[in-house]
Amino acid sequence: MADLRIDIISDVVCPWCYLGYSRLKQAIEQLGDDYRIDIRWQPFELHPDMPLSGADREIYLGERFGSPEKLNEATHAIQQVGIEAGIQFNFSEKDRIPNTKLAHQFVLSATKSGLATPFVIALFHAYFTDGKDIGSQSVLEELSLSIGLKPTDIEYALSSTAQQLTEKKLQHLRDLDIQSVPTYVINDKYMIQGAHDPESFLKVLNDIAEKEH
Repeated sequence: MADLRIDIISDVVCPWCYLGYSRLKQAIEQLGDDYRIDIRWQPFELHPDMPLSGADREIYLGERFGSPEKLNEATHAIQQVGIEAGIQFNFSEKDRIPNTKLAHQFVLSATKSGLATPFVIALFHAYFTDGKDIGSQSVLEELSLSIGLKPTDIEYALSSTAQQLTEKKLQHLRDLDIQSVPTYVINDKYMIQGAHDPESFLKVLNDIAEKEH
């Protein structure tokens, strides 16, 4: 029996984080029953300068990519990769990019209740497929209840304690100089960056499990 703790450093508005988890999950499913996997979600802000009210996706990312044409190319590419992974990325000109700090506070609360992974998947789906504003408190509350979180969990997510702890985690990861996501840290020793294919993840997990055994 091998124990693997996987810290997934990600942001819920990062399409490659969604893809990366989908591929990692496929690799984990191939590992079989000889492994105990403990997944922990850690916060990262892809757009730390994002206003609390969010920003128009086309304008904000158009500037980052250099032109609307380059953004369209990148959008089309991610949609194609999504299709191969069974993920439907829907984008429209009305889309907004939210500030994700509050969403990370809700992930922290879901972690306390053992429901972080279902909640993060619900966030990814709500944002990328359903086009919901996951910076909105009401949307976050609705998603929380849909995956089994209780009103007390929501209360904690909105507390100053959750806010301070989330900020502390964000600062800690900035101090470690992690600048891109997804980043995976396994057993506090091994770091993998990027949304690798399931076969690559499987090989890395097997190699690490052998070293740790």
